[in-house]
Amino acid sequence: MTALIDKYRPTRFDAVVGHDAVVQALQLALKKGLARAFLFTGPSGVGKTTLAYIMANELGCLPGDLVDIDAATNTGIEDMRNVTSGLMYRPIGAGTIKAVIVDEAHALSKAAIQSLLKILEKPPDWVYWFLCTTEANRILPTVKTRCVHCDLRPVTSRKLIELLSFISEEEKFKTDSDILVLCAEAAGGSPRQAISNLALCASATVDDARKLLRSAGESAEAIQLARALMKRAGWKEIQSLLARLKEDNPESVRHIIRAYMTTVVLNAKTEQAAGGALEILDVFSQPFHSSDGVSPLVMACGKICLGGE
Repeated sequence: MTALIDKYRPTRFDAVVGHDAVVQALQLALKKGLARAFLFTGPSGVGKTTLAYIMANELGCLPGDLVDIDAATNTGIEDMRNVTSGLMYRPIGAGTIKAVIVDEAHALSKAAIQSLLKILEKPPDWVYWFLCTTEANRILPTVKTRCVHCDLRPVTSRKLIELLSFISEEEKFKTDSDILVLCAEAAGGSPRQAISNLALCASATVDDARKLLRSAGESAEAIQLARALMKRAGWKEIQSLLARLKEDNPESVRHIIRAYMTTVVLNAKTEQAAGGALEILDVFSQPFHSSDGVSPLVMACGKICLGGE
């Protein structure tokens, strides 16, 4: 059975929720051939890579000519050279273009970014680039000036409620309207998270939905966990805190930890303190999906405290 977040991931511009102005700008750019490199920035789950895939499809890119890179794990200059070397040749067969989607582009090393500057500015006629990142401040100005920059904002609760209502009707869910509101408001402006919330709460009562979606922002334990991770507390202490957080939304816990560590980095008095917080930020950089339960949170904490890969 296809997960809701996959089934209702937009594949066309007219299915994108909450980004009308950006969609119009992208359609104009395609029509007039205004650019060959695009930078999508914004919070997790708002539609950055989705729009990149839609753009590639609209341009006529076939699956075999699409390169999808996770920059969080392919960070080096050799990784980028391997990609760019394959772009020098035109697509074979029915395809007309090649497209490269770089997710979490901020994680690329400085050397890797430098190696891309020339091909971003003057790519071959058949090549398009799509860079996606949750951390626009870490993208070099020399990269930004070579791209059309599309900044995606969190989607309003009203738009998310409309989306969830549509999905509920399509799936023939008998979900209380109050639950749809709860799912939307707990999503932090992310359509992906709103759909995940609906999958979690579709058959729940309103009271049960509130418990399932309880915001970690109201939980002192989430802050305590962030502090414990920062001081590299022992695993027994971390276990105790995780046990107290097992009914919280893990994605909400992740957001709290990231916000806490960001504050630590910005106010750190020593490089050691900043480096420790940045390490935790990196481990908690990827979204947690509600269908995975508490497992991603446990794994992230384990990597910090136990050194797991």
